[in-house]
Amino acid sequence: MSSPRHRYISVGGTQIFYREAGPPDAPALLLLHGFPSSSVQFRHLLWTLAHRWRLVAPDLPGFGFSAVPDHRHFAYTFAHLAEVIEGFVRAMGIEPRALYLHDYGAQTGFRLLASAALRPAALVIQNSEAYFDAGRTDAWSSAEAYWRDPSDANRERMRASLLNEDGIRREFVEQLPAHIAERIDPAVIRLACDHVQRPGVADALLDLHRDYGSNVAFYPAIQAHLRRARLPTLILWGRGDQYYRPAQAEAFRQDLPEATIEYFDGGHWLLETHPGEVAAAVQDFLQRHLAPPALRPLHEMRGVQ
Repeated sequence: MSSPRHRYISVGGTQIFYREAGPPDAPALLLLHGFPSSSVQFRHLLWTLAHRWRLVAPDLPGFGFSAVPDHRHFAYTFAHLAEVIEGFVRAMGIEPRALYLHDYGAQTGFRLLASAALRPAALVIQNSEAYFDAGRTDAWSSAEAYWRDPSDANRERMRASLLNEDGIRREFVEQLPAHIAERIDPAVIRLACDHVQRPGVADALLDLHRDYGSNVAFYPAIQAHLRRARLPTLILWGRGDQYYRPAQAEAFRQDLPEATIEYFDGGHWLLETHPGEVAAAVQDFLQRHLAPPALRPLHEMRGVQ
């Protein structure tokens, strides 16, 4: 079995941290994480699928262990994140056969799809939106107020309500029943809490929040691409997500009528609460749609580093 590796690569002068697992000659799966986590959310998936896939999971700039360039000199916008990830893919020399997109990672990946910078053969979408009016909840109220009116006052309200330990913890466990919330590793929450205390991180994240409205404006282009490409798509959804309700999962059927949607009794962080079930669903989906190479014997895989 191929153990995950943890590495850095420079992309346009920005150090990008990434996790990787699986044989280097296997079909590549690019995994893009959500807010306020990092590639750590994919750690279980890397172990589970590495026997026949090459999994590559970068930390977006300003997240996890990637560099946090000064927001006064680095554009923390989703368009720029997409440019960085396009550069990352080129620097890695990979052509992802499939994408796993979650939350902010989805907003980044959708842009790469629409621009044809990435041409995968299949998609996995987890708790992410591309249809603004579908099932919007009150949880968006403060964030939406900020991107519609990015005043200093609204910026500081966002900083005070979200970018602290209580705010980050709520992002992981809000509205989850206790028996689901207790499945989330507290070390992951602690990592995210500590991360926002790093110099420059809060302002980087606030800039990204301010830019979220650009995603909404871009949704028609994303929808048009999904409608044209009709890629095999697996949609994984936690019913208890405080931001992304099941109606938003169903909205994808407008342009992807043949998409498979699987619901779980979890929230936004299915890879924390349902790692085994998610891995099984992803593996089955990839096997059916990407015709991967035959499973290698374990004694051969032990030598892969």
